Amino acid sequence: MGKFDNILICTDLDDTLLTADKRVSDENIAAIKYFMSKGGYFTFATGRMPQGAKVMLKFITPNAPIICSNGTAIYDFTQEKFLWMRKLDSGARMVVDYIGKEVPQAGVVVGCENGVYFPKVNRRTEEHKLLENFPDNYLSLDEIKEQWLKVIFMTEPDEVALVRSAIRRSPWADEFEFMQSSPWYYEMLPKNSTKGSAIPKLAELLGIDASRTIGMGDNENDMSLITMSGIGIAVANAIEPIKQAAKYITVDNESHALAKVIYDIENGIISLNSSDAISAKI
Repeated sequence: MGKFDNILICTDLDDTLLTADKRVSDENIAAIKYFMSKGGYFTFATGRMPQGAKVMLKFITPNAPIICSNGTAIYDFTQEKFLWMRKLDSGARMVVDYIGKEVPQAGVVVGCENGVYFPKVNRRTEEHKLLENFPDNYLSLDEIKEQWLKVIFMTEPDEVALVRSAIRRSPWADEFEFMQSSPWYYEMLPKNSTKGSAIPKLAELLGIDASRTIGMGDNENDMSLITMSGIGIAVANAIEPIKQAAKYITVDNESHALAKVIYDIENGIISLNSSDAISAKI
């Protein structure tokens, strides 16, 4: 029996696991490997599609399937396939056309099961493509024949509010999930698709109780991960609503937050309570 048996840690990537220069620190890598060697499950809960998340494998390979596309899918790198997913319905196209008129400067990225496509580009979409090592899939909306998993509207940080406001006054405001995932990304997902909503499904696939899950994050798209995991942990650099929702606040992403959490579990600061569910001593 390992000391971390049947405990699952799901962490956001950007500004949670990753440092500002998009690395996983050596301290975090060592702690994660230790955690997995003692029976723990570790994985990512990310807004990225598998193609984008795959670049993380140069640092650390999870021993559990990842929650990707902000909770629309679960993907197993070992089997190189999706284990579960939700898809956008055809009404998503009307939302994209609407934003194209209301906020014409917004770039559009469409994530599908077999690829990520760039039907409308700007500086932010090009940065995104390079950062996550995507091919030049410059297809128009009509040329994308796959069903969509998610759409990202990409703008400058001071323009994200324009997209948010346009969505709020649109007929589709309650038809899909909308969330901000970075200072310049505003995302559209299938209704009831969030990182947190995928936690019970992943726990089921692993054969563990959902109460034995830890979700870590920093931004708006991590809220459900924080509130629907057995324990929600905010990094110190998280936005204030995430800190308020979390049961535990750890160090910031530049200070090896994953390592701190793992050793806090080992040392009883985050411990198993009498009902055998994880609890945090704050």
